[in-house]
Amino acid sequence: MIQSILEKIFHAISSPVYADALSNAISGNVTEVTNAQDLPSLVNALVKLAIPLGVLSAIILFAFAGYNMITSQGDPEKLNEAREVVTNAVIGFALIALSVAILLLIRNTLNIPGLNP
Repeated sequence: MIQSILEKIFHAISSPVYADALSNAISGNVTEVTNAQDLPSLVNALVKLAIPLGVLSAIILFAFAGYNMITSQGDPEKLNEAREVVTNAVIGFALIALSVAILLLIRNTLNIPGLNP
């Protein structure tokens, strides 16, 4: 059970991320969230939206931190700020991935019908 959860998370994270595929995944999942009619479909749509949005956010934050590191010109304060941005991006993405994993674990443990992220 836990192995299948980890495989789903690994597959979601390790699948090739291209700009078109990522934007299509996010826009399609946003449409699913806005069209949700009941709680299980809303939860499913939010879970499907969380990983691509987390990946996009992490990419943007890594690019921002890289730009800050390049333009810091050796200033220790700017370098520390860029390192903090990278650390926060990793922590934020890890929290998103863990929350999806916890939701899948709860669903599989309690056999909740209708939740199929």
